[in-house]
Amino acid sequence: MNKTKHCILNKDAANLQEIPDGSVSLVITSPPYPMIEMWDEIFMKQKPEIEEHLMTEPYKAFDLMHDVLNDIWEEVDKKVANHGFVCINIGDATRTINGHFQMYSNHSKIIEKFVSMGYSVLPDIIWKNDKCPE
Repeated sequence: MNKTKHCILNKDAANLQEIPDGSVSLVITSPPYPMIEMWDEIFMKQKPEIEEHLMTEPYKAFDLMHDVLNDIWEEVDKKVANHGFVCINIGDATRTINGHFQMYSNHSKIIEKFVSMGYSVLPDIIWKNDKCPE
């Protein structure tokens, strides 16, 4: 019988040097969502120019936030085995900046990045437990 190793990492995924390249069969992650205000500071710490664009050029800030995530996706890609899976929990964002309400399509940016790295896009399945506690 083949043995498997399971590891949960609760850390910044920008540097996964302790994991051998091509050794991971499944990645499940829920990164910060670009253009959700509660995560602005996290992105700005990693790429300070985001702050200068956020209120005047929000799509530029959105792209810069995805640059941060793209560096992580490239690191994750190094670790994923051939035919491995990457499952990402991320939603699109809506935000009002300077009185202008807008949707920011995070899922599209992530799909674009993974397709450019050679991944196949698979359908998603989402379940939510709406059972009332007794």
